[in-house]
Amino acid sequence: MIACDRFTMGKLPRNTTRRQGEAAAAAPPRDPARIARLAELLAATWPDATCELDHRNAFELLVATILAAQSTDKLVNTVTPALFARWPDATALAAVDQAELEPMVHATGFFRMKAKHVLAMARALVERHGGEVPARMEDLVALPGVARKTANVVLGTCFGIADGVVVDTHVTRLSQRLGLTVHTDPVKIEQDLMAQLPRDQWISFANRLIWHGRRTCFARAPACDRCPLAPLCPAAQVPGHDAAAAPATPARAARAAKPAKPPKPAKPAKPAKTPKPAKPAKPAKPTVKPAGGAKKRGKS
Repeated sequence: MIACDRFTMGKLPRNTTRRQGEAAAAAPPRDPARIARLAELLAATWPDATCELDHRNAFELLVATILAAQSTDKLVNTVTPALFARWPDATALAAVDQAELEPMVHATGFFRMKAKHVLAMARALVERHGGEVPARMEDLVALPGVARKTANVVLGTCFGIADGVVVDTHVTRLSQRLGLTVHTDPVKIEQDLMAQLPRDQWISFANRLIWHGRRTCFARAPACDRCPLAPLCPAAQVPGHDAAAAPATPARAARAAKPAKPPKPAKPAKPAKTPKPAKPAKPAKPTVKPAGGAKKRGKS
């Protein structure tokens, strides 16, 4: 169990909805030995990986995770100290007017919606749970502004409960690159990871994958040359790396299996245009004026 009195930082964007055409995507192949090796390498690389949002208890982590949507870990951690110093618990926060909270969370972006969700969540905690954060998935996702990712963060970090796998932008990106999923919907990605990982690794694997995504497997320029997962990664771009030796992702395998499209027939060449006859040259104008046209000189 990871204690809640540890201060950390993090970026945890909100869940998204199903994308078009995703329902027809194939499930990733099950390879327990490969998953075990990936988990082993991640554990050796990031043994102390944990949630990276500053918090002292479940309530603070719940608020911070809601504020972290579409924001950055460092930015949220500059906002929450003053917020919690002024309103330290759900009861205090529930009594606040939204217009008073909005300036406090303005820097995190989407501040009106976030303030609305945080206040509604705090009031729901007071009304339904006596101001305490519940330790059940069904109770957490029933709170305003809380989806499975946020609930998994709180359950895993503060209660040590592995009810699912945290799927943020880093887990999404790395799961796809490593060939663990073909989906983009966080709920479907979570289902794929849960099916391939032992339950006792659901919390630690996600935390380590997030750390790896922040420190090595960057979105735009992944550091494949120093990545310990490169030999097992189909997306690794390292000189001398044999992509064929690494397990192919289902999406890539499906694309490779499609027959190549036949080349389009060449268009017939257009006939050459007949050149137009040249126009006859115009006669040259005389350059010498007749003598009678000379001007008379005036008297001296």
